[in-house]
Amino acid sequence: MYAERYLWAAVLWSLVGFGVFVCRRRSPLFLPTLALLATGLIGSFYALATTFVTPLSWRNISHLDDELIVATQHEYVAFAAGLLLAIWFAIQVKWLSSDTPTRAPLDSEATGNASRDFAVAAALVAIGGSLYALYVQRVGLDALSNRDDYAFKYLLSQGLGPLQFGLWMAIAGCLWAEASPLPKLEKNFFRPVALAIAVWSIAVISVRTNFAILLLGYLAIHCRARGWQLRRVHPGLLALALVTYASLETFALFRGAYKGDVSDALWLLQGQGMNSIAAAIGGSELSHPFITAAEVLYDREAGELAGRSLLDGVLAFVPRGIHPDRPLMLSEQFVRENYVELASRGGGAAFSLVAEGWLDFGSLLGPLLFGLAMGWLLFWVERRWDCAPHGFVARVAPYFAFYVAVQHRNEFASLAKQVFILTAAVVPVWILGRAVASVLANRPFERSAQPFQR
Repeated sequence: MYAERYLWAAVLWSLVGFGVFVCRRRSPLFLPTLALLATGLIGSFYALATTFVTPLSWRNISHLDDELIVATQHEYVAFAAGLLLAIWFAIQVKWLSSDTPTRAPLDSEATGNASRDFAVAAALVAIGGSLYALYVQRVGLDALSNRDDYAFKYLLSQGLGPLQFGLWMAIAGCLWAEASPLPKLEKNFFRPVALAIAVWSIAVISVRTNFAILLLGYLAIHCRARGWQLRRVHPGLLALALVTYASLETFALFRGAYKGDVSDALWLLQGQGMNSIAAAIGGSELSHPFITAAEVLYDREAGELAGRSLLDGVLAFVPRGIHPDRPLMLSEQFVRENYVELASRGGGAAFSLVAEGWLDFGSLLGPLLFGLAMGWLLFWVERRWDCAPHGFVARVAPYFAFYVAVQHRNEFASLAKQVFILTAAVVPVWILGRAVASVLANRPFERSAQPFQR
């Protein structure tokens, strides 16, 4: 009955396995490898898990029959093929070495940039923390910690995006400091800040995203700095990764059951038995993008947008206060058309890069092209990281490791917006930090250097 699902899951993981083998000498957090693994997990988890358990979900899954699920698997296979083509091409033309780079020496330039890095990291944390403090003051601690209605705080946050972004600026500052050649003593100024952000995010506002950004960012930095290779990863680390992910999923279940008392929440989950497992599968972060893609395949026509989402995505950067009639992002359209009540409360749902490719350029071809473009972009980032290990891209790349891991729950507009906003916030601080460091070092400010070169 489920033979086709198992077959296409095997095809997908064959492509992923080959790509991982090609990149086995790179870091475990090598961005193209991370993208491939995410594609394999999301493209197969729901299709396989639902052969054993009937899922429970607030999503519209009643029409997701076997034929539709297999058709969705085809699109994920096409996306993985695009990623694999990008990996093969980049290595064949020696655009990027298949070996992990040697650790960048702390030459005089790197040592001289240490003061710049400290100034930039400190400014990002200070400015970001101040903005976020204003955000907390405006929204209120009661709303942020409300576990009965999670959408309420998002309704109150409308129009406060710049203030809310302060927390992500502070995260970027912590990762910038960790990736820089600062002495351990100076890095220790920022590590408690990162820990405080993680605790605040999990224990108070119940947002896993900030914790995951920090976790993957720190791991990406240390895997590269220590020259760790994927082929030499200890099985214990893989087990730790699985336990960490399971903990995040369990946290989501616990958050849904928690209404004020820990013991009551645990008792409720225990009493639900198999329903808890069914809810975990239906509500998993690995399921949502797949469900979205399947819903889009069910409701829409392949290739109907003809690339228009990429053009409309550029306008997503424009605030509604400046351009009230800017086109809605695909995720916004999707929620308003499929989950009206959720949209009215300010809630949202994950979208899908695979679905966007399908809508823009048709079945199979669209996801293939999107996978190819994503692979080339990630190789460009890794190449810049290799060639300029103390440059701008090398400092901000760890922040985006999380977005590579969750790329499939996004769309072009939302991913591009994240990159644009962070870059727009960090570049002025980076320039100011260089100027301050130059003054402190009694040397002239080098105006000719470009952010993406140094």
